[in-house]
Amino acid sequence: MHRLLPVAFLILCASIFGLAWIVIEVNPDTAAWYIFALFTFLLFWIVFCLLGLILYFLRTRLYRRYSANWYFYTSFKMAFFIAVFIATSAVLAILQLVSLLNILLVILAISLFALWSYSWKKKS
Repeated sequence: MHRLLPVAFLILCASIFGLAWIVIEVNPDTAAWYIFALFTFLLFWIVFCLLGLILYFLRTRLYRRYSANWYFYTSFKMAFFIAVFIATSAVLAILQLVSLLNILLVILAISLFALWSYSWKKKS
């Protein structure tokens, strides 16, 4: 699986280019709804790929206990949950629904999903 790292880097570069285009060229007052959906989608991919790559390289350079595949899975799994939180927070900000209750509900939902993902799955 660690052979997919160049693909993650290419997705990161393409997402940065797309997000930069949206931020520079699109007027948010007249933009269609799908521009905001694309913005959230690209933001998710930027955080997911960038954080996954950083975590993978830091963990493989600092610790050499496990295989590269294990580091790939766990680094990108951690990056996924952080990216989902940031993308969900961006959706709340776009819809102007940011409140303490909504942020706490997002944190609770993602924490429960992460806990289930890490511990409650059956080991085969």
